[in-house]
Amino acid sequence: MDHELRQRYFEALDKEIRMLMDPGTGQVSPAYARLIDCPLCHKGPQDNEHLFDKNGFTFVRCQSCGFIFTNPQVNTDLLGDLYKHADSNQLWVELQKSATEQNWKSDYYLDAIRLIETHLRTKAPPRLLDIGCNTGLFLEVARENRPQWRLKGVELNTGACEYARSRGLDVDDTLLSEMDKNIAFDIYTLFGVMEHLPEPHGILEDIKSRVAPGQEAAVMAIVPNSYSLYHMLLQDRSVSFDGRNHLLYFSEATLRRVFEEHGFEVLILDTVLDGLGNIKRQMQWFDPNGSNNSDRYLPESLRALFDNGAIAGLIRQYNLGLRLRILARYCA
Repeated sequence: MDHELRQRYFEALDKEIRMLMDPGTGQVSPAYARLIDCPLCHKGPQDNEHLFDKNGFTFVRCQSCGFIFTNPQVNTDLLGDLYKHADSNQLWVELQKSATEQNWKSDYYLDAIRLIETHLRTKAPPRLLDIGCNTGLFLEVARENRPQWRLKGVELNTGACEYARSRGLDVDDTLLSEMDKNIAFDIYTLFGVMEHLPEPHGILEDIKSRVAPGQEAAVMAIVPNSYSLYHMLLQDRSVSFDGRNHLLYFSEATLRRVFEEHGFEVLILDTVLDGLGNIKRQMQWFDPNGSNNSDRYLPESLRALFDNGAIAGLIRQYNLGLRLRILARYCA
C-alpha cells in the first residue's frame, strides 16, 4: 500500500471533517447532520447503544438488530460540492492511480471475478455494471482477464470518472437510479460503496427494479467488516471509523439480513484481507495506521504465530478478515 499518499489523504479528510464541527460542542453541527432511526431495522434512537465518539461523530449500535452507524448522521445532501470537489476526494483518486495500490488490488479484484464467474448461469457474455467504480481499476482487470464480458461503470467523482474514461472504459457520471430503467445487467458490483450510503435498502431496490420477470441478476458487494480481528482490536483507532464518509458499519449478520430482506439468495458470505500489519503495530503500542513493520516487541510465541501463518489461517477460517464480501442472486 502507498502509505505516504494514504497519510496525505487522511490528513485532508481530518481537515474537512473539522469544518463540519460546531466549535461550541465539538460535535458535528446540526447544520450538516440529523438524528435518524436505525438504517436497517428502523428502530428509533432510543434503542441506540453508544459505542464511542470520534472526530465529533457519535457511533452507535442498534440494540434491536445490532447494526452499527453514526447518529446523528451527516446529511450528504447538504454537503454539496464538499463531497464532489474536496481535496480528500482528489487525493483518493491519486491514491487509486498509484502503482503500489493497483498492484495489490489487481489480485484482489481478479479473485472477485473468478468467484462471480463460478456462480454465473448465463451462457451469453455477461453484462456487468460496477457501481461507484472510482478510477475503473476493477473494470480494467475484468477487461484484461474476461475480454468477452460487457462492462460499464458509474462514478460521481469527476476526477475519477475522467481518468477511467481516459483508460478507454465506458463510465458515466451518474447514479444507478438516474440510468434508463430499461438498461439491465447480469452482474452488479458494489466495492466500497454500501458503507457510504445513508441507508442500505435503496440501492438493492434499484437493482431489483431492473430485473425483468423470469430473469435474474447477481450482486457482489464488499464492505468493511465491523467484527474483523482488525476492528475488534483497533476499535475507534481504525481509519474506517471516520463518520463523514463511512456512515454504515456491517457485520456478517446485518449484511446478510439486508440482502435477504430484499429477496436475494446469499451464495457466498466471507471475508478478505487480514490487516495483519495494522494488528501487529497495535499490539506493540505503535501507531496502527503507520508504516512501522517491526515486530521486535511481539512476544516470541506470538511472533511465531504470525510467521507460520497461524493467525492468518484463523482469520480466514472464522471470517475475521478486514472486509466482508457477499455474493447474492435475485430472481424475479
